[in-house]
Amino acid sequence: MRIHRPLAVLAVCIFFLSTQELTHAASKEAQVQYNARLNVTSGADLDKRLRAPFSNDTAHPAGILNCTQLLARQGRVQQASGQEFQAERSTLVGCIVLRELRRAVPARSSFVRVLTWDEHLLPLLPAQLAITVSAEATRAAGAAADQGRSWQNFDPSIASSISSKGPDEIVVTGNGFIERLVLWGRGDFDGDGLEGLLVQSFDTLTEGTYRNTRLFVLTRHSSDGQLSLAHSLF
Repeated sequence: MRIHRPLAVLAVCIFFLSTQELTHAASKEAQVQYNARLNVTSGADLDKRLRAPFSNDTAHPAGILNCTQLLARQGRVQQASGQEFQAERSTLVGCIVLRELRRAVPARSSFVRVLTWDEHLLPLLPAQLAITVSAEATRAAGAAADQGRSWQNFDPSIASSISSKGPDEIVVTGNGFIERLVLWGRGDFDGDGLEGLLVQSFDTLTEGTYRNTRLFVLTRHSSDGQLSLAHSLF
């Protein structure tokens, strides 16, 4: 027995260390993740960005100096219309991105963690991602999603028109439009314990001057399910 005891102790130690490593790895995977282009690694970094003064080339309403102030009065920008306000609306969405990432917490479970934000996601994207310029089109996209139809099924013109553009960005081209989709982060954004994807769309119609941006959280509820729209933020 004395001969085998060191081996038994070694085996216990190896098991303990392996368990600790797995626990640490799982914990690391569950943390809120940020897009590298944001250049933030923690909630403290996000707090600083929210309070930091706008740069000279950032469009913002007069008298509002940073994201914290802009978010407190975001209704003023959301209700504005006209081309001159588009830049301010873009700034507001950028601030909402920072706020939502700051509010996010590690998810208890996830069916999106294994997904890479690239062109292979096309069959999983929900119909609500389609550009809709009328209430009727918006209702049609929502109805398609309720029926379990994907964006690709809802709009066959995008069947093979998706490409990756750097980390966490894809570009979808369809009949009369180009849409960039940027993944800003992963985490639990609404407190339901399920991991979601914070995604911003940059919508452009190839004919005319239509430009728009939207922000939403996508998630899915099974390992082989489609992505679904959890909620829209802008």
